[in-house]
Amino acid sequence: MSETPRIAVLSRFPGLYSTQRLLQVVDAAGMEAVLLAPEQCLLTVNGVHADLYVQGEKFPYCAAVIPRIGGPITALAARLLRYFAGAGTFCLNSAEALQLARDKFASLQALAAAGIAVPQTVYFTESRQKELALQMLGTPLVHKILQGSQGVGVSLAETPVAARGMLDTFLSLQHEAMVQRFLPGRQDVRVIVLFGEVVAAMRRESAAEDFRSNLHCGGRASAFPDLPESWAEIARKAAVALGLDFAGVDLMADADQNALVLEVNPVPSLEGIEKSTGVDVAGRVITALQLRLASA
Repeated sequence: MSETPRIAVLSRFPGLYSTQRLLQVVDAAGMEAVLLAPEQCLLTVNGVHADLYVQGEKFPYCAAVIPRIGGPITALAARLLRYFAGAGTFCLNSAEALQLARDKFASLQALAAAGIAVPQTVYFTESRQKELALQMLGTPLVHKILQGSQGVGVSLAETPVAARGMLDTFLSLQHEAMVQRFLPGRQDVRVIVLFGEVVAAMRRESAAEDFRSNLHCGGRASAFPDLPESWAEIARKAAVALGLDFAGVDLMADADQNALVLEVNPVPSLEGIEKSTGVDVAGRVITALQLRLASA
């Protein structure tokens, strides 16, 4: 084991802002930063032994691993995180927490079971259920694919006719549908939670031509330094309910101005939150990891 802790950043895209920031901060902290591309990994199990090979070489021990992996390869990320956990590496979010948070309906079930309010949501797999779903939710309504992120796969149907057509399409293509009651308003709040502490918050406002507030969909971000403590507590509880050490919790007000958790991102982007708030989120992440490694 090297005296200098090795910190792996698990990422497909080395040029992304979040990946670069984490690698830079690890280096600045005097640790060895390792960029690990998931597709280059080969996992083995043999008897009671497990190993990871990268480009034909056995991958050396890392003190910690930070997953920066999007939804399409969540299963691969989870298998890699299970390997690292078994090797004694500290994982910033476990495989189980990553997979739970990435399933939009399962995560809402876990949040509701923990007493955390979420939007009215309906999940079904047969076309015969769509009329009941429409009766429950009315229109407009929002459809979300279960593994989407950054606003991708989120669709709005403003009339019953449009909703039926949209649901028929998704049921035909993916054999399941998840629809939510539409929440009016163009703003939501992204709260970054790190080991149970709120470290930053920003407002996101959708562009005039889009109902989605995601920054990747043209939304605008601004700092939200006056996050109400009641909202901060909901964000903390949401991260805990899903078992996440590091999370971006998305909140929106209901008709009574109470916070609802829209979803929880287990791999929150750093660019929007750092640039809009001035908070060194990457630095906070690495400092927190150092403290945990030192106390292990």
